[in-house]
Amino acid sequence: MTSRNVLRVARRVPVNLLLIVLSILMIYPIVIIVITAFKPNLEVLTNPTGLPQQPTFDNFITSWVEADFTNLFANSILLTVVSMTIATIVAALASYAIVRAATRIGSGVYLLIAAGIFLPMQLALVPQFRVVRDLGLINNYAGVILIYIAGAIPFGVFLMAAFMRQVPKEIVEAATIDGAGYFQLFWKIFLPLARPAIATFWVLQGVGVWNDYLVPQLFLTDPGKRTLTTGVLYFKAQYLADWGNIMAAVLIMSLPILLIFIFAQRYFVSGLYAGAVK
Repeated sequence: MTSRNVLRVARRVPVNLLLIVLSILMIYPIVIIVITAFKPNLEVLTNPTGLPQQPTFDNFITSWVEADFTNLFANSILLTVVSMTIATIVAALASYAIVRAATRIGSGVYLLIAAGIFLPMQLALVPQFRVVRDLGLINNYAGVILIYIAGAIPFGVFLMAAFMRQVPKEIVEAATIDGAGYFQLFWKIFLPLARPAIATFWVLQGVGVWNDYLVPQLFLTDPGKRTLTTGVLYFKAQYLADWGNIMAAVLIMSLPILLIFIFAQRYFVSGLYAGAVK
């Protein structure tokens, strides 16, 4: 090994050590959650950080039954899938219209929509609450879905428009010569090529919808309409000192998001780099 290679490796050591330390700090809470979920409550109190001596699945069974996870999952899946599907369709159509209409008006509309990214949801809750109340949608799934759609569209347009701009003009011109119309170009060329951006949009924005606590807590007062986040909180209030059951409930709630991220990782990475390289 040459002195240049040794120097290059030596320069990487501090960065690698820092990354290792940060990874341990991030992974450690997850490890504690997993091992605590498989412990009886007495063992959690006597051996909080060690491996379970008598692993048990009773915590998962108790959490699923007592917290009514079947209903909580159904509510969360309904809100997430419906809101993200509608937001994806609207954001994709808006991005396509902005990209195809390369004018000052189109650029102005794009900047206006993308500016919504910088508006915190908490800042808009009061006017949103008044609108939802006036529409008679308090304690109604439709009111929550409308809020999620409005909050997701700015980021979706920002991401998908950046990706659609990379579609080569030669492909569009060739499809136009072959007789493809305005919406055929969107459906057969722009939308399929924007799949990485759509997957990234679903992962980032969908996780936010799935994990959101504030909106369901404010707008859904019926206990039967609770989502996973609100339901787990009420479950925690009932089992305040039973950390085995609480961690089992948290693990059940988190598993779907982890699986989605694993399967969508390939599209997620390419979607994040959309527009970075011309």
